[in-house]
Amino acid sequence: MEFRKERMASLVKDIASSFLKSKGESGILISATRVGISRDFKNVTVFVSVFPENKEDDVLNSLKDKCWELRNYAKKQLKMKFLPQFKFEIDKEEKARQRMEKILNEED
Repeated sequence: MEFRKERMASLVKDIASSFLKSKGESGILISATRVGISRDFKNVTVFVSVFPENKEDDVLNSLKDKCWELRNYAKKQLKMKFLPQFKFEIDKEEKARQRMEKILNEED
């Protein structure tokens, strides 16, 4: 079961990355950093990173409106009996990792 979940997460991340690239706004970089999948495979959370950071709220609100578009986009590529519901969230773990990396690099 875990292998299946990891495989699906990787596939969904690729699909979400492609979707985000096609919906990108000029001057804003949006990246799918990881994907969370519920145990029953019915819900998928796409975690994103946004640069510049001051655009995070605007981008997240825009992406929340595009969840159905992502679902329709994924429908063409995923061969599943039931298609999951998608949602977007800012990847706070990635932000913390980047901050930690910056602090460590400053100490060198």
